[in-house]
Amino acid sequence: MPLEFGDERDVYFRCLEDCNEAIMISDLSGNLVYVNPAWSRTYGFTRDEAVGQSPRILHSGLQNPTFYTSMWDQIRNPSIGHWKGELMNRAKDGTIVPVLLTITPVKNLQGGIRGYMGIAVDLTAMKDLEAKLTHQDRLASIGALSSGLAHEIGTPLSVIRGRAEFLMMKTRDPDFKRELEVVTGQTDRISKLIRSLLRVSRGLRD
Repeated sequence: MPLEFGDERDVYFRCLEDCNEAIMISDLSGNLVYVNPAWSRTYGFTRDEAVGQSPRILHSGLQNPTFYTSMWDQIRNPSIGHWKGELMNRAKDGTIVPVLLTITPVKNLQGGIRGYMGIAVDLTAMKDLEAKLTHQDRLASIGALSSGLAHEIGTPLSVIRGRAEFLMMKTRDPDFKRELEVVTGQTDRISKLIRSLLRVSRGLRD
């Protein structure tokens, strides 16, 4: 069943307007001639603010000129004809927006290039999730390392305390016994710290 639109151009326009991904179209001079509502939501510029401007208004400074030169070399290369990759753009309020950007030529009916269209997928939520998962993985690694370290320290510490207690039972020298009591007291202190470390490590790994 054919789509019931009054004009085929209405279909294309509605697809651009209603798309949830940020779309911008520039002419051959590099000036923006169209941005869709999703583009405005992503970057904070109204359509009136954007049209007539260069896409450079989105440059964050986090990509060097060589990056953009390579990008346009691929787009203008007839054997490639497009570019797709991740980059960091900057919104109107200064917020850095990570996007997956695809740039393709816009051609007329004769096949000539009239301009370029960029479609950007906002990766902010995905990057935030990746950062959170990475942070959790690091915490889990720290927890596992702490647990292993606590066990490695705890075993010889128990031996030291046991030997000190044995000597306390054997000696009749009160001064020597007091020194051994210092040893057992310090080993108890370290053991308490180890138990605290183990509790923390279990929390980091959970």
